[in-house]
Amino acid sequence: MRIARRILGIAAFVTIVLASGFAAAQPAVPETGGRVYGLAGGGFGDGPFVLSGAGAGLRLTRHVGLDVELTHLAGRSGRAEPLRPFWFDTPEFGIPALDMDPAEAGAASFAEDFPLHPLPLSFESGDRDVTAFLTKFTVEFPIADGRLFPYLTGGGGIGRVTERPSFFIPIPLAIPIEHSELGLALTLGGGVDVRLWRGLGVGVDIRWLRVLRGYGALDTAQVAARASYRF
Repeated sequence: MRIARRILGIAAFVTIVLASGFAAAQPAVPETGGRVYGLAGGGFGDGPFVLSGAGAGLRLTRHVGLDVELTHLAGRSGRAEPLRPFWFDTPEFGIPALDMDPAEAGAASFAEDFPLHPLPLSFESGDRDVTAFLTKFTVEFPIADGRLFPYLTGGGGIGRVTERPSFFIPIPLAIPIEHSELGLALTLGGGVDVRLWRGLGVGVDIRWLRVLRGYGALDTAQVAARASYRF
């Protein structure tokens, strides 16, 4: 993931440098209107993720807009959490008393000859998916005659986290489990778009996403390439 983030950053820098000159001769984007965009990248924090998303919104003024967005992150939890071994304690039978029932004495002898051993139980962190529907305010700061659009964005919505861990016992036998939970989603971030042609632009989006669940929050930092169109 670290190498991927570096490559994405270099690619974004090169795109900005090359596109800034090409966009100079293009018509200006209207100060108000619509906006659509798509995202593709990765996330890290509570596990590595592959990010995809799309959004649409209205630019209410030259600087302020309102967006709705659907984001999906797919990956693994990234947490290896082995469970403590489970075992059955061997009963302390001792020496059978003289008045013990023969059947009980036979059971005691068998338990002493074949004691129960610890039964280890391991845990494998499985797939984890996060889907968030967000409503956001976006503040843009057009510069360079409308060729560059730095922006800040933040808002909230609903997030759904689905986890699929597996438990293993040494038979071997895997027992998959799926658990989904809805929670409040919060996001904050920013980025920059570079206008390539008319309202079409590309850029980089960096943000933080938190989903509040019943047993703890899920946090991810995201870095994504963004393609947008303003009209």
